[in-house]
Amino acid sequence: MTAGKAVLDANVFVRSAVERSTGARAWLDAVEADELDGHVPELLYAEVGASLLKYVRAGTMTAGDAAVALDTVVAMPLRAHRLGDLAASVLALALETGLSTYDCCYAVLAESLDAVLVTADRRLAAAVARAELLT
Repeated sequence: MTAGKAVLDANVFVRSAVERSTGARAWLDAVEADELDGHVPELLYAEVGASLLKYVRAGTMTAGDAAVALDTVVAMPLRAHRLGDLAASVLALALETGLSTYDCCYAVLAESLDAVLVTADRRLAAAVARAELLT
């Protein structure tokens, strides 16, 4: 794990909550212990909510468990960033890479902060200079 600061993709939170991924949990534990500055775009909360909703609708998670998981994310000591100033760079990266603008929000934020991007998405990890790929 890299000390300092990291931009955490939504899949880190979902993997920790749903799949009980120890790799994802380790990054989140470091943020909670104030050993790592965790940064996220504001859209993180909507993305995590949308992912949890899919699990609820598929019958693999209860609505109550999804609500608890989302509350846990909201309560984490994360630095949520507005994206207006990064919007042009997000669009440019999406056009260049074929990634979604949502994914590019994480990539551009990581690059702008000179932070490592933590993700389980191989294509997203490949779009930045510094990434930690969860397996």
